[in-house]
Amino acid sequence: MMKQYKGVGASKGVGTGKAIIIDCSCPKYEDKRVEDTDRELGRFVRALKTYCNNTREEIDFIKQTIGEHESNILGGHIQMTHDPRLQSELIRKISEGMCAERATCEICDEYIEQFLEADVDFVRQIATDVKDVKTGVVNLLLGRENIKVEHFDEDTVVITKELTPSVAARLDREHTKAIVTEIGSNRSHSALLLKAMNIPSVTQVKDVDTLLKNGDTVTVNGNTGEVFAG
Repeated sequence: MMKQYKGVGASKGVGTGKAIIIDCSCPKYEDKRVEDTDRELGRFVRALKTYCNNTREEIDFIKQTIGEHESNILGGHIQMTHDPRLQSELIRKISEGMCAERATCEICDEYIEQFLEADVDFVRQIATDVKDVKTGVVNLLLGRENIKVEHFDEDTVVITKELTPSVAARLDREHTKAIVTEIGSNRSHSALLLKAMNIPSVTQVKDVDTLLKNGDTVTVNGNTGEVFAG
C-alpha cells in the first residue's frame, strides 16, 4: 500500500530510489574528567587543525564540482573555528579538566541555541552549520570516519533527521535521486547545495527517519513537498 507524507519542498524536482537512512548527528562519547589538561589541549588542537585541513579539501572539491559560490558555505565553517570567543571558551573548559569532546559539544550547543532563537529563518538555519562543525571535530577526537555517502550502489533516496552541509556536498550525485529530512528549510545551506546539485529535496516531514525504513521504494516531489513510499 502506497503511503504519502507531506512536507515542504526545499529543492525542486522529482526523484525515486531505495531509501537509505543516515545519521548526521554528533556521536556519543565517554564523558570523563581530564588530569593532564596540557595533553588534552594538544589533542583538541590537533583535531581542530585536521578538521580545518579536511574542510579546505572539501572546499576545493565543491569549487570544482559544484561552484565557487557554494564552496563559501564550508569556508564559513572554518571561520567559526577561528572565532576568538569560541576558542577561548574551549581552552578554558579543557584547562579546567573537561574532556575535549564535552567542551566542543557544550560550546557549540550554546551557539546553536543562540542561532535557533533568532527571528530570521536564514539565521536560524546557521545552527545546522554549527552542528556540522561540532560533529566533524568530535568525530576526529574519537577517531571516527565521516558518514560514507560518496558512493551508492543503486538509485537512492537519503533519509535523515537533518542534513548537514558537509554531508550534502559529498553525496553521490549520480545515484542520489532525492533527500527527505525532518529538520530543515529551503533557505538552509544544505538546501542551497542540493539546488546547485539538482537533487530534489523535501524537508519538515516529522519522524521521517522512523516512518521510513532502509530499502523502501520512495518517490520525492520537491515541487509539491510530497513523499510517497511503498
